Amino acid sequence: MVSYEKAYFKVVGMYCTTCKPIVEKQLKDKDGIKKIAITNITNTVIVEFDPLSITKQDIKERLEESGYKFVRAASYY
Repeated sequence: MVSYEKAYFKVVGMYCTTCKPIVEKQLKDKDGIKKIAITNITNTVIVEFDPLSITKQDIKERLEESGYKFVRAASYY
């Protein structure tokens, strides 16, 4: 049984709904990613992932390929 974890990121520079697919594309269909939740109102990305397949640092690096800066945020949900 896979034990998924969540990583929370704050996005710098994501201001509208058209930014969402640009960010989402970096992780969609990648090994180890179960779910991606992006909220442009709060500028957050929450990624549910398998820590045995991908690390939080790998996720951050892939997200930054979208051109935005991502800061790992504390778990406040």
